[in-house]
Formats: sequence, C-alpha cells, structure tokens
Amino acid sequence: MSIFRSIRNFKRFEHILNTLLKYELGFIIHKLHLKHHLPLHKRLQTKQFEEKNDGPYKIRRVFEELGGAFTKLAQLLSVRPDLIPPDYIIELEKLQDKAKPVPFEDIKEEIEKQLKKPLKEIFPYFKKAPIASASISQVHEAKLKNGQRVAVKVQRPKIRETMEEDISIMFFLANLLEKHIPRLREYSPITIVKEFETWTRQELDFRIEAKHAKRFYYNFKDSRTVKIPKVIDEHTTSKILTLEYIDGTELHDIKKIKKKHCNIKKAIKNGFDAILTQVFVHGFFHADPHPGNILVSKNSTISFVDFGIVGYFDDALKSRAINVFYGIIENQPERIIEALTEMGLSTKEGRSRFRMDLEDLIRPLQDNSLSDVKVSYVLEDIFELAHKHKVKLPVDLILFGKTFITLEGLALRYYPDFKMVEQSKPFIKKIKKQSFNQLKEDIINTGWKYKKLIKIIPDKTSGFLNKLEAGSIKVDIEDKDIKNLTSELDKSSNRLTYGMIIASLIIGSALLSYIGKGPMISGLSIFSIAGFFVAILLSIILAISILRENKR
Repeated sequence: MSIFRSIRNFKRFEHILNTLLKYELGFIIHKLHLKHHLPLHKRLQTKQFEEKNDGPYKIRRVFEELGGAFTKLAQLLSVRPDLIPPDYIIELEKLQDKAKPVPFEDIKEEIEKQLKKPLKEIFPYFKKAPIASASISQVHEAKLKNGQRVAVKVQRPKIRETMEEDISIMFFLANLLEKHIPRLREYSPITIVKEFETWTRQELDFRIEAKHAKRFYYNFKDSRTVKIPKVIDEHTTSKILTLEYIDGTELHDIKKIKKKHCNIKKAIKNGFDAILTQVFVHGFFHADPHPGNILVSKNSTISFVDFGIVGYFDDALKSRAINVFYGIIENQPERIIEALTEMGLSTKEGRSRFRMDLEDLIRPLQDNSLSDVKVSYVLEDIFELAHKHKVKLPVDLILFGKTFITLEGLALRYYPDFKMVEQSKPFIKKIKKQSFNQLKEDIINTGWKYKKLIKIIPDKTSGFLNKLEAGSIKVDIEDKDIKNLTSELDKSSNRLTYGMIIASLIIGSALLSYIGKGPMISGLSIFSIAGFFVAILLSIILAISILRENKR
C-alpha cells in the first residue's frame, strides 16, 4: 500500500508533515527519515528538528488540526491507558471532536439518496443548522409526519474514502515508527492502527450504533432516572441514524442546567448508578461517557447519546471487574490481585513479581480512610503497573476502568464532595445479595440436575457391597487384579462418601457465612467456621489415606 498512490493522498501527507513542523515536532520527521519530502528551505532550518519537552500538548494540537481519522484516533487513544502513557491520555482527553459543518444541500442530498424519498416527505421540519458537528457526522433536529421530534445523525459525504486514505497514511507512519524509534515498539503502533481500523469500520456503519442504542433502550426501558433515545428504524440506514429527540442539556453546561432548576448532585448520582448498573448488571456499558455524551433533563434524569464506543462483559470478565472494583471499595487487596495476576502472565516468576508490585501499590489503601480513596487514581496506577509488566488486559476491562476514571473525574468536577466509595457501597451490597441468590439458585439447579444420581448411588453401592459380603458375586478368572476388586471398591466407596461429606460441609458452611445467623466471630458465623474446620480435617485425613495407599 503506497502512500503516494494518489495526488490527494500525497497532499494530505504533505499537510501532516507541515503540521508536525508547525507544532515544533520536526524531530519526528527527522527520526522517521522523511525530511527529503520537505522543501529545501524547510530542511535547512535545523532548529525545527530538535526535540522539545512538551510532546503530549503538541501531539494533541496536531491531532486537533489534522481532524478526520486523526481526531478519531486521538479519541480512541484517550480511552486506552493500556496503549499510551498517562501524560498523553490526560492531554488527549481535552481534545474535542468538532468539525466545520457540511453545507445543508449536501446533507439533504445524502438523506434523500439513503432514504429514497424527498426530504420534505420524510421530515416536514428539518433544521438546516446542525446541533452538533463532528469529524464523521453531524446531527440535525427534525420532525416526523406525526409531529415527533427526532435527532437525525447524517454521515459526511465521502467520509469513508477520506478515512481510508488517512488510515493508509497511519499504517505507513506506524511502520516507520516501529522501524526507527525502538522505544515505541513496546506500544506497537501498527497494532494500534489495526485496532483503530476495525473500530472505524464499525463506527462508519450506523446500523451497528443503532443496535447498541436499542440494547441500551431495552436495558433501561423501566428506569425512572435514565432515558435512552429510541431508534426510528424506518429512517435508519448504514449512513443515517434517526433517534428520538432528547430535550436535555449537555453535562458540561452547568449554568444552563441550573437555569432549568435541575439538581446537579442528584443528576451526578443518577449517572453514577446508571454506569454501575450497565457494568455490573447488564454487562454492556457506554465506554465514552464524556460530558458531551451525557444529557441532563428535567427531574435530573440522565440520558446517554453516541453509542459508538461500548464495552461488553461475559460472566467471567464481569466477575473479574466486580472483584477489582469490590477490592478497592471494600479495601480487600487480595481480590484485586487474584482478579489480575492470571491475565497475560505466562510464568510463575512473572505472576510473583506482578503480585508483589500490586501489593505494594494497594497496601497504602489500608492506611487511609475509605472515603478518601480516589478509585480513579487506583485504577490508573493498576493499568500503569499492568503495562509495565506487559500484562495484556482484555480491552473491555480497560474500557471499564477508563469509564470509571472518566466518571469520577466528571463527578468531582461538578460535585466536589462526591465520594465514589460511599456512593458505591449500597450498590455493592445489592450486587452481593444478587450473587448470593445466584449461588443458591446454582446449588439448587445442580442438586436438581444430579438428584436422581445422588439418590441411586448409595442404594446401588450398598447393594453391590452386600452382595460382595454375602459372596453372591462369583468371579472365576484367576487374576490378582480382579481378586483385589472388592477391596478397591470398598476403598473407593469410602473415599466417595468422604468426598460427599466434605462437599456438603463446604456448601453448608458457605451458605451459613452468607446468611450470617447465629453467634459470630470476626463477622463469620461460628457454625460456619466449625463446618469449614471439620471439612479441612476430613480433607487432610482423606489426603493422608490416599498418599499412604500410593506408597504401597
């Protein structure tokens, strides 16, 4: 894929080089051996190719000015602390995806081409000036024939071709970065561009975003505090997304929110509870909750918009995320360590070092009041440590962490007294209750599944042993292994019985510990402790018996 395959591409490439020079990042051009693409008079200005210290700020300005796919790449990187260093994350978070609006006539032509009808037949009212304009699309307020207000998201004409050309340049530059700047190899620029390419293809298909929006709508359809816009299917295509209009104010416009007499503290709490519900209940969450994507309506109702970046959790990943979050909230470092040490660490030595560093990181939490703990700071340190140890965390777990980092930052900006730990505790209690109910259900289902087997094993075993004892089973084969069958079956049945007793004690003790009834020691039922002790004692006896048998 040659970067010079078209005049337009070459002009864009020249624009990128000139933008790097403009923001005193000429050292990048020098290191990538691209100086020969500059005019002679610029090549002779040697000071332009000296490295400066304020790299993150200047990189952000370059992304901002280049727009197009480069702005979208910066947006992706700003939510991926596993890919770039923290100082770059902080700077890229400031970048706003805004672009000059496309002329109304071009938008009208695109809508009519996609929906195959004149604009007036579809939208009797269509506001020409967009209410939002970004690098890929812009949004217009409109009304349907039945009078319903809608928000129409329209893809910029020929944006797909523009994005593809920018991505081709990104691949070209990523190859040069890995080749000529060794310290960047650990961040794998080529992998980042590949991931960005996949993400961009999905974002350019509005049907995928519509599917996400429908899932959020279904998940919160009965909520009194969260309002998700409904998708208007008949006016939605791969390049047009029509949603119910939400009459709300973007979270960053505090003055307007106060003018509408909305309680900002209540709105922050509602938004926080909504994110917790998305992550820990639905396992499907909005992964880019910046102020422009959160609207506040009357009664402090929260609405989420722009469903391009989302995270998914299966049961295993949800369990890990809960353990990480629960470990921070309840000050239980071991939960965090156990949730993370098995991910991406192939050797025992690697796991041991990661565990030691995690313990050093988390130990100070035990010396602080929980209400003083900043969850976002802890998560940022954990991600930085994972990057140091080359732990490849699942992308959705990273998005989960970044969501909470963003959320706590938003909360503290608009509600300075917000304490994430305190606000999380009621929700954590609810999750614990749901986990306990799920445990009970799993035990009952498992017991029901094996009910018949459990019933017949004692009878069958007892009957078989009685026959052996009475001598009614006769085997005429003269083989020493067969002669020992009775003895071996006897031992096996005893071990099976031991195992069933131990399992019953463990399950019963676990249930007692959750129920928490009866005399208590250190928060645990004394009957639960006794049950665990007996189970451990029987396990030791059984293990000794097996070891002795193996030595014979």
